[in-house]
Amino acid sequence: MPYKTKIIKRRTMPTFEIVTNKKAPPRKTTPKSFWRDLVGSMSAGDWFVLDEADKDKVGAGTSTYDRGRYSLYQHPELEGKYIFTITK
Repeated sequence: MPYKTKIIKRRTMPTFEIVTNKKAPPRKTTPKSFWRDLVGSMSAGDWFVLDEADKDKVGAGTSTYDRGRYSLYQHPELEGKYIFTITK
């Protein structure tokens, strides 16, 4: 019994005209990030209080922009609150 092989047909890529004699048009949208703006404006020693429900969201959102220069820990006096602080 002969083996059947599957033939994959590839689409040909369209040709693109590369423009080198003028600037690209300006963007209509700006890539904004709430977390980048928040963490970027903070310096060492700055901190804020957040709810326990927001702890994971804040940790995930800021981890891209703070790169290990933060600390997130439980508030020593308030139940269900956390402290986010910039360390470096």
